[in-house]
Amino acid sequence: MTDQAAAGAPSRAAGNQFALFGSRRFTPLFIVQFLGAFNDQTFKNAFVALLTYRLADSMALTEGQVDLFVQMSAGLYILPFALCAATAGQIADGMDKARMMRRVKFAEIVLMGIAAAAYLTQALPVLLILMFLMGAQSAFFAPIKYGVLPQYMKRDEMPAANGLIQGATFLAILLGQIFGAKLVLTDSGVLAVSVAVVVIAVIGWIASFWAPSAPPMGPKPKVNWIMPLAMVQIIRECRDSKPAMFAMLALGWFWFAGATFLSLIFQVAKFSLLASEDVALILLTSFSVGVALGAVFYSVIVKGEVTLKTAPWGAAGMAVGALLFYFAVGAYGAGLEGRTELMGVSEFLGRAESWPVLGALVFMAMCAGLYVTPLNVEYQVKAPEGRKGQFVACSNVIDSLCMVFSAAVTAALIGALGVPREGVFALAGLTGFIAAWIVWRKARAEG
Repeated sequence: MTDQAAAGAPSRAAGNQFALFGSRRFTPLFIVQFLGAFNDQTFKNAFVALLTYRLADSMALTEGQVDLFVQMSAGLYILPFALCAATAGQIADGMDKARMMRRVKFAEIVLMGIAAAAYLTQALPVLLILMFLMGAQSAFFAPIKYGVLPQYMKRDEMPAANGLIQGATFLAILLGQIFGAKLVLTDSGVLAVSVAVVVIAVIGWIASFWAPSAPPMGPKPKVNWIMPLAMVQIIRECRDSKPAMFAMLALGWFWFAGATFLSLIFQVAKFSLLASEDVALILLTSFSVGVALGAVFYSVIVKGEVTLKTAPWGAAGMAVGALLFYFAVGAYGAGLEGRTELMGVSEFLGRAESWPVLGALVFMAMCAGLYVTPLNVEYQVKAPEGRKGQFVACSNVIDSLCMVFSAAVTAALIGALGVPREGVFALAGLTGFIAAWIVWRKARAEG
């Protein structure tokens, strides 16, 4: 029996989410998504680490200039999700998503080849342009990875599939951040990163050929190639599906807060904790592992049920975790006044006040996993058949606008108002109490 035929058989995923790995309907998509997220983060964080810990000194950049460059690169990566996602969703709903997956992954190989040349020549303007182009490539892949899930999976498999992909995505983000940031700062790191991003892209492209066919489920939509107009159009067309639109707006808040946290990790490590890039990777590890655990715990809690019941607790927990992080960083640093040498991992972990910092990040991130995963399931399940890709694209538009707004607000708070980085963490996190109340009301209304 083929995997496509097996889609109608009773599901084992509600009781054992890892049973999905035995299916061709899930495993190739999982591998392609994992490697894509890993490669994106390898490229992005190699750039950020190189800029923060090497080029900042050679170019005599101030702290504020480093913050500005990092926020600019984050904005350049996210902006294409707003501009391209709507058109990408229309294309995805009008063709076989497995075929589109292979084409998008081949584009990644081309872009990573250019990135390799840019790294080797340390052409910063080209690397910044590639931030935008890699964001565009990811924007075209996003409607495939989540739009095809309702087509490959049965309803009671959706929580497990989303929990695994959400958790794996954050682990891929973590590993890519560690791999890129750590590797690029070694003696031959620039060459190693240049080769690695191309090789990973090729492996992801090969894996995409194993994904089953996923033909269109409805009439072929008209593709609007004027991307800013398509962005407005897709929001208008999706807003009538109120349950799905609510979930997408709630996810937008998560990405506003999450982008704020992740964009400041390296600067918090260096300037607030007086620690090396290795410690920044420890912080990223704490956050990413926490999100992955939260996403997997969600699947265990709901046992195949499509429900928002964990989301309010997740949002409130994120707010509490952000406040704990603020106070933990504020209590950190006794005896380090006037120190210029950055601490390594062993020295950092040997300080008692380091553990509350890490604990706050893990707690906040686990709550983030409990918040974001049910909302992903909600809009995927409740989006109309035949338009799943467009709803994924709409969610990406909303998410990306929130992340670009996050980058602008963060730059303004730090650069113009002088708010400390951990204070920006706290301010972003406090909005979680508002999100928790709104989602709780929605969950209660749905019973």
